[in-house]
Amino acid sequence: MTLALRRRTLLAGAALAAGGITPALAAEPMEPDEEALFMNGTARPTDDGRLEVDIHAWVYERERRWGLNAAFARYLGLNLKKLSPAAQLRFNQRTALFHAESEDGKVFDVEFDGSPGRKTMPPSGADGRVNVRQVIEVPRLSPAQQWLEFHAVTGPGELLHRFRGRALIVPAQGLSVISDIDDTIKRTQVRERREMLLNTFARRFEPAPHMAGWYRALASAPDTRFHYLSASPIQLYPPLAEFVREAGFPPGSMHLRKSTTWRTLIPGDEDSRAHKLGVIARLLADFPQRRFVLVGDSGEADPEIYAKVFRDNPGRIDGIVIRDVTGEGRLSERYRATFEGIDPVMWHLVAPDTTAWPMQAQTQAAR
Repeated sequence: MTLALRRRTLLAGAALAAGGITPALAAEPMEPDEEALFMNGTARPTDDGRLEVDIHAWVYERERRWGLNAAFARYLGLNLKKLSPAAQLRFNQRTALFHAESEDGKVFDVEFDGSPGRKTMPPSGADGRVNVRQVIEVPRLSPAQQWLEFHAVTGPGELLHRFRGRALIVPAQGLSVISDIDDTIKRTQVRERREMLLNTFARRFEPAPHMAGWYRALASAPDTRFHYLSASPIQLYPPLAEFVREAGFPPGSMHLRKSTTWRTLIPGDEDSRAHKLGVIARLLADFPQRRFVLVGDSGEADPEIYAKVFRDNPGRIDGIVIRDVTGEGRLSERYRATFEGIDPVMWHLVAPDTTAWPMQAQTQAAR
């Protein structure tokens, strides 16, 4: 194991420990009625020709008691009877995993497509999460290959692989775009609670105008990768992943919060800030030679978070792009204070009705 690889592995272990993930005393295999959900992670080619893969999974059991959806709707202040049949169906589908119970101390193996053997995962934590970094042998990778596919093996003689995942293969050099989701690429209206809940659980997901086309233009450059970052919990991963795919955004790794209870569905400002800063710090540490562009919106604290990242990591951030959904304008006191001391050409505002990506940001990304 190289020194850099050993250092990243130690950093990953410390991050997992800081997240409160502790193995159960008595691990056991998954039961037939339990499920594993994998989020898109990342994979790094190592100096000795192997792949270092991050695996993020949630092990849970669905709860199917009658009345749970109605109870959840009441808790959120929504009246299901006033929703259209299509909206009610979307609500039931998107809230299903909020009734699931996280499973502690569950183990399973993972087999990687094209790689010999299998890896045994550590037991799931009290929150059902399995976060692990594995180094695997792989055949010679094609330069065009962007994904490593894998599946869980939950029992002997298993023929049908129910739980599949994949990791984005990120070259040592190139451009990484770290993008927020809500009100950055998807219209959510986070600042208006009722609209946010309806847009999240009942309405069709609506892409932010022009963003998918701009992202595809950025993705056309060789070795560009996307990392989608949100304070949404992992229970919303399936519909969010489907949205990214169907709205035409470039595929990428996904970084969401751990599973949450009804009470903590909407995170506090500090929880959201800590989650985003933590994910960005890990990506910067994992890919020290890559350039980064940070894309977010003004509806929450993205400008402040990204400005801090820029200052804390001199020379690592090629640009910051903010969708100005609050209409404050570049000369507002907020932006003047947030970006004080940062070269004006390094941060850019995009109005919701703007039809062109900032030219300076495009030039910086194309370096």
